[in-house]
Amino acid sequence: MINFTIVYSTRQNDPQFVRHLQQTCGLKKVEILAYTNPGDKSLSAVYNHALSTAKQDFIVFIHDDVIFESNNWGRNVIQHLQHSEYGILGIAGTANLSKSGIWWENALTTIGIVKHQCEKKTWTTKYSGNFKERIIPVVCVDGVFMAVNRQKLRENFNERLTDFHFYDIDFCIAHFIADVKIGVIFNVPLIHKSIGQTNDIWEQQRTQFLTTHKYNLPCTLKPSLIFDNKSLKIKNAPKISIVILHKSKNFLLFNCLNSFAEKSSYSNYEIIVADTGSSKEELEEIYELVNTTKMNLKVVEFDNYHFARTNNEVVLNHTDANSELILFCNNDIELINDALIRMVQVYLQNKKACGTIGCRLHFADNTIQHGGIQLAMNQGKLEIGHTGFRSYYHFEPDEVEKDIIGSTAAFLLMSKALFKKVGGFNPAYQKCLEDVELNLNCIKHHKKNYFVSNAVCYHFESQTRQEKSAITRNDYEMLLQFLVKNQESVEKYVLKK
Repeated sequence: MINFTIVYSTRQNDPQFVRHLQQTCGLKKVEILAYTNPGDKSLSAVYNHALSTAKQDFIVFIHDDVIFESNNWGRNVIQHLQHSEYGILGIAGTANLSKSGIWWENALTTIGIVKHQCEKKTWTTKYSGNFKERIIPVVCVDGVFMAVNRQKLRENFNERLTDFHFYDIDFCIAHFIADVKIGVIFNVPLIHKSIGQTNDIWEQQRTQFLTTHKYNLPCTLKPSLIFDNKSLKIKNAPKISIVILHKSKNFLLFNCLNSFAEKSSYSNYEIIVADTGSSKEELEEIYELVNTTKMNLKVVEFDNYHFARTNNEVVLNHTDANSELILFCNNDIELINDALIRMVQVYLQNKKACGTIGCRLHFADNTIQHGGIQLAMNQGKLEIGHTGFRSYYHFEPDEVEKDIIGSTAAFLLMSKALFKKVGGFNPAYQKCLEDVELNLNCIKHHKKNYFVSNAVCYHFESQTRQEKSAITRNDYEMLLQFLVKNQESVEKYVLKK
């Protein structure tokens, strides 16, 4: 029995390429439909003929200028098609196709990994992180590699596209509209011996595509949350003081606390709510919760809000003497999985070297809010941001990154002793960036900062800030001065543009 069918169009048949396909797919019984086509027929026409004649329902369409780097890629494709609801799979695509019809236009929503080769140079284009065995849903995939389950297809290729461009995007959008699931896979590594340049013919085909689908665009999907929810346990778990600064909007605080109760199995902790000006009625609600909850929860009241000073005061004067760790947590955080125990695991595994430990944070729309701090010098100007900010899948889902700049204090774990040793948060900062300096201070003290991508939380920043917090000139200049003063310690962490 034929396992699956491989289809490609080529100007000149190459027996060596056929052997390469047979040797790398990892399957003995493979049908290969090689269409010698000097340009007389469009890819749509060739592929439609293959759809009608293939002996198997699992069909892979490829370009004739690819090199597979795996010896079992065919098995992986069959596994995906047999055990999922997907009708079309590719190795690169997007979850948001705009009215331009250009799938790679919005880098924040692209997905996949493709190697390219040109003039003996090989490089990797990472449209997203590597999600290994997972399938990531998209609205369309690139035609360099498309695997389909013929039983799930609803449309043929559009033969009004008479050349070799946009046949793939048109095919996908027609099926996306018909509710056929389309996805990107990551365990079919290949090299594409092309850089994919556009030309006049490509532009003409794009115009034809847009004429067909002008009422269907844009097409978009909400990103999925990717995380491991496996239950974990820790022996001899260290005591943690969880410090939450708060003012009004009790629903945020209560949702945050509920997420600890519901998502985390960690039990050796205290939670200190540092209230910085809630109303009398709001405080009464919080104290009522303190009196009724089973959580180890207490409240410390402050007259006003100052992030650095308040956190320093709580850590130095209000945390349990037995607390080994401090978790700084914003009141607009909600755990998605047991982020706390995953971060503590990393601490215990790297206790001597460990500085700060951060986690992956998402906005309410599931885009990335934080994947680690980024610093870059661009023509003498310091740029400050978060890795993967507002992207769909620009993160490595299962990795622990070490020796990074650090992470936001919206959800940051570190040793209480180290926090004291580095002097805590610098209270001279007015609105922000004190957490950046804290991370850099850990590096200055010869510690490594960690980022745990599989520790995942929501950060509902939009509910506590009407707009993105602007960095004051004072805060910017202070951080810049710190970087200059400590250049030898931190220079390698600052990207040069």
